[in-house]
Amino acid sequence: MGDLNLDNFVLPSILMGLGIAIDVAIATVSRCRDRTMTFLNWTLPVALSHILLPAIGYYGWWLLGQTFQQLGLFLGLTAFAIISIFLYESFCDWIDSEPAISLSPITEKALTWIDADSRGRLILVLAVSMDALWSGPAKAAQVESGGWSTLEVGVSFFVAGVVVAIVAELSLLFALVLNRVSFQNTARMAVSIVAAKYIEVVVLFSFGLLSLRNAFSAWWGVGSLYACIAVSSLIVALLWLTFWNKLRIKELADLDAEG
Repeated sequence: MGDLNLDNFVLPSILMGLGIAIDVAIATVSRCRDRTMTFLNWTLPVALSHILLPAIGYYGWWLLGQTFQQLGLFLGLTAFAIISIFLYESFCDWIDSEPAISLSPITEKALTWIDADSRGRLILVLAVSMDALWSGPAKAAQVESGGWSTLEVGVSFFVAGVVVAIVAELSLLFALVLNRVSFQNTARMAVSIVAAKYIEVVVLFSFGLLSLRNAFSAWWGVGSLYACIAVSSLIVALLWLTFWNKLRIKELADLDAEG
């Protein structure tokens, strides 16, 4: 693998880890009244899911691309569509709106065999991990842009997983602190969570844009992740400005419901 390149490997791997960990932090802190969350039943499962699911998503996508190389355009467009639908569904939930298109039925069918006592926790783990699954196809675009080796690809999943584990555990510790006090200003917390969700969407959508850009790499060459982040920031900022009040009100209602 040689020396790890800061711009092409280390930073993108950490960035992907942060992008798929933000919702973990949000879920952990927003459920600070749940006294049952521990390292073993929360941080560890979440960290493992954020290593395995991106690998499943990436290698499945990579296998398709290697087997059917002429599908490059189709795979890039589909990766962009999958990430966009996932973010659209999440956004609809955040503004209390029913999505016209949903990926949830695809994943929920696999949970029918799980007993009722374990289902709630697993559903929560999966809920904050689905972006990790859909980040797999997006990682293919970053691998192409950075020219990563096979070993670097494998290591990147663990780098992102370690980032997720650190974020999850720090959020759990923060949640335990909050659990000892009463909420003095839930409105301020709601604003903070909405702002954190902005960062999450910006990072994930930027990888979707990179997939879209690289779908046309045969004609235009591979794209730049950082240029996609800049474009994503502007697009999502317009969306947040438009729906800021709905986002804030829904988050405030969720916090009040959790007491």
